[in-house]
Amino acid sequence: MTARSLKPWLFVSILLNVFLIGGVGGGLYHWMANARPAEVVVNQHGLRQAMVKLPPERRRELRQLLRRNRDDSQPLIMAGREARLGVIRQLEAPSLDREALVAELAKAREADMALRALVDGTLAQFAGTLPQDERQKLVETLYMRGQAKAQAKSAGIKPRS
Repeated sequence: MTARSLKPWLFVSILLNVFLIGGVGGGLYHWMANARPAEVVVNQHGLRQAMVKLPPERRRELRQLLRRNRDDSQPLIMAGREARLGVIRQLEAPSLDREALVAELAKAREADMALRALVDGTLAQFAGTLPQDERQKLVETLYMRGQAKAQAKSAGIKPRS
């Protein structure tokens, strides 16, 4: 190839490189100008959401209370898991034994209710240590969602925003 035939290719190559460098530079500038810390959006419910709304020292207290109850809750968690596995076995069986299925469902329900009662007792113990404004935050995060907020407003209860 001669120098004369390479000139158009060199011009196209330089033009393409300038375009690519400009695109990468512009993208980098846009990314840096709009850079925000990454926020992990997790749809949290119940106690996890309540813990996020509480001050760090209160969050630590609640976490410690729940950890103390972990040893008491493990047998209940295992009983519920075993009962749900029993439900799965009953449903997968070639012939359905309705009484056994109902018994396994009842076991799972009882284990879940006992676990819920344990957590509720811990929550009641924790709530007894909170001042009024923090208890209000707890109510809003645990019990006032969607329609409940609208009903509370119509009943004259003002949830804080």
